[in-house]
Amino acid sequence: MTTNPRPNRAQQQSLRAFLKQQSKPAAMWLKLSIALGTVNAILMIAGAYLLAQTIHDVMFEGRNLAQVTHFLWPLAGIILLRAIFLALSERLSAFAALKIKSAIRQTLLDKLTLLGPSYIEQHGQGATLNTLHNGVEALHDYYAKYLPGVAYSALIPLAILVVIFPTDYKAGLIFLLTAPLIPFFMILVGHKAEALNQKRWQQLAVLGNYFFDRIQGLTQLKLFNATRKELKQIAQISDDFRHATLSVLKIAFLSSFALEFLATISVALVAVIIGFRLFFGTLDFATGFVVLLLAPEFYLPLRQLGSHYHARLQGISAAADMLIILNAPLPSKNNNHTAHINMEGNSTISVHDLNFSYPNSNEGINNINLTLPSTGLVAIVGASGSGKSTLLDCMLGFHPEVIQHISIDQQPLTTADISQLQQNIAWIPQKPTLFYDTIGANIKLGNPGVSNAALEQAAQQAGALEFINDLPDGFNTLIGEQGEGLSGGQKQRIALARAFLKNAPILMLDEPTAHLDSQTEQLIQNAIAEYAKEHLVITIAHHLNTVRNAKQLIVMENGAIAQQGDFITLSQQAGEFAKLLQTAQHGATND
Repeated sequence: MTTNPRPNRAQQQSLRAFLKQQSKPAAMWLKLSIALGTVNAILMIAGAYLLAQTIHDVMFEGRNLAQVTHFLWPLAGIILLRAIFLALSERLSAFAALKIKSAIRQTLLDKLTLLGPSYIEQHGQGATLNTLHNGVEALHDYYAKYLPGVAYSALIPLAILVVIFPTDYKAGLIFLLTAPLIPFFMILVGHKAEALNQKRWQQLAVLGNYFFDRIQGLTQLKLFNATRKELKQIAQISDDFRHATLSVLKIAFLSSFALEFLATISVALVAVIIGFRLFFGTLDFATGFVVLLLAPEFYLPLRQLGSHYHARLQGISAAADMLIILNAPLPSKNNNHTAHINMEGNSTISVHDLNFSYPNSNEGINNINLTLPSTGLVAIVGASGSGKSTLLDCMLGFHPEVIQHISIDQQPLTTADISQLQQNIAWIPQKPTLFYDTIGANIKLGNPGVSNAALEQAAQQAGALEFINDLPDGFNTLIGEQGEGLSGGQKQRIALARAFLKNAPILMLDEPTAHLDSQTEQLIQNAIAEYAKEHLVITIAHHLNTVRNAKQLIVMENGAIAQQGDFITLSQQAGEFAKLLQTAQHGATND
């Protein structure tokens, strides 16, 4: 959830510098867009002179249309060129914005990959997704409209002043004196608008987090009859966001009204003065008409900049959330250490003096010391909240700050080793992630270049080949998001086939059969047992009867290892495992 206070002046300067830096991949396209827009403005000035001269010659010189065609044809050409340049300018700025957004999104994803799952868990999936999607999209108008608008607000009025001053310096002075009123007003309302927009952005992050959590837990909400209550809460959060948005819009409406009023008054003032001077004969018609034509164009970029000011606020708010991700510290790396992990042969993994706790929480693990064999099944058991999953996450490298407490062949690891460590591990969580793609592509996720024969062998090994072949398109069957259309057992078998295809020395599983029927559970357990003959398999066991043949049992209690040993030995000892076994037997009896 985003709860950051509104950026101060120094922070806003840093955010603007960040946004400017991100524009480098498309800086050429932005400059070209601005250049075309400026040329368009120059053509507009030339067109105004041609139009004024044409009307002057017809009205005051008595010439007919045939006699002024040398003005009309260039004027028509200018109108056509302006339309072309305007379209090209807008298209180039939009293209530049798309290119910048793509680069920023990739940068954020790369950083999140380095930070690992623990960062997303601590900061909220909803808030992170809000930054990746809404935050990045909020930058579109900043780059496509606001930045070009800033350039036009300086270049176009300057070009008009350069032309007007030699022609009529009095009108030029009026332009020069009234123009600063618009940016001055924008500065005045800007501070209030920034505060309100930051509040709105925070409410959007809260809303994103809340929606994400409730959608994920929709089944539980319905079962516990809590849907109505949560709908009321969502309505309240949505209402807060609505109020925050309306506050920003009120300022935007006020700003637009004031800018239009100032621009209209300024143009009217110029028109009145021009009218008096024409009446008293101190100004010729052609010059006066040019000034009148250029007056609205002089204030137009300033008015448009005011309307695009909201895009600036959005961009700064989004950049603040992006910098939180990009500036998040990575675990220190040992630059003198060369990552080299060889898990082949009889490599052993050991954990020594491992302590970890989640930020702002007492939950975690402490004083973990253990040595794992190179092959066979190792089961981690314990009551809910005993630290099983946390221990597995640490061994997976998801918490880099404690990686040095893990050793391979008595060689402590560093953060430089994490990537290579994970390459040697296949991981199946309790709820495996399947992507919107074909079944074959999902299985080949970690090894996309394998043959069809290897793909089928992995599916056969996981007990998934039969149901895959029964599907209309077999391995080419497209599945929905998160495996939509597949049963829990089918999803788990696809995830298992993915792990088998990777053929990593280590397979880690987080309660892989917790929510499966007995038949599917037995099928998967047989596949895991076969894999464990030549690999190390570490599993969090939900059903104790599934780990009777485990080479080693690790019993967790209150974040620490309470017991270690094989099933028979531990079942005959008084301790935590005996309690777990008794609880399991009691539950089976009740069933």
